[in-house]
Amino acid sequence: MSRVRLLVETVKGAFLLTSDGARKEWVVDGPHFGGWEIHHFSGSPVNPDRLYAAQWTDWFGQVIPRSDDGGKTWEAVGKEFAYDGETGTHLWYDGTPHPWEFKWVWHLEPSSTEPETVLAGVEDAALFRSTDGGGSWQELPGLRQHPTGPQWQPGAGGMCLHTVLPDPTNADRIFTAISASGVFRTDDGG
Repeated sequence: MSRVRLLVETVKGAFLLTSDGARKEWVVDGPHFGGWEIHHFSGSPVNPDRLYAAQWTDWFGQVIPRSDDGGKTWEAVGKEFAYDGETGTHLWYDGTPHPWEFKWVWHLEPSSTEPETVLAGVEDAALFRSTDGGGSWQELPGLRQHPTGPQWQPGAGGMCLHTVLPDPTNADRIFTAISASGVFRTDDGG
């Protein structure tokens, strides 16, 4: 391994740390988006210069910046996330029915095979896909429509889909983890 890169997200911005394969000395670049809460910071395995950040503020709401030059410059891409069809309800903190509402993106997972495809895990727990580099987002409704979905209830940190793990050997298999609800797998691409 000739180069190592770490992408670090914090509540006060994002940082790129790079080193050679020995990892004895590191170069720190950042903060990017100083003062912004970054929920996730990820890079494309297909195009290492393509980076995504999931950032959120009370003032601007959800923003997804994308870089195509390794973090030198950034542009905001699509931030419209709409649940597919009738949303129904899940349980609220007090056990009463509550409608599904988009709050923010918790996880961005670029495809390991398709340079323009990226998955997003959001709160309230749902999985979205973009096939145009984050320009537009479509829900993969199978997860939210799982038979247990109406019984999901947020934990102390909300009801976030915080982990998205595509199977590197099977493009149709995706593992997701939802705070206070569990781990789910699809074998048909969502």
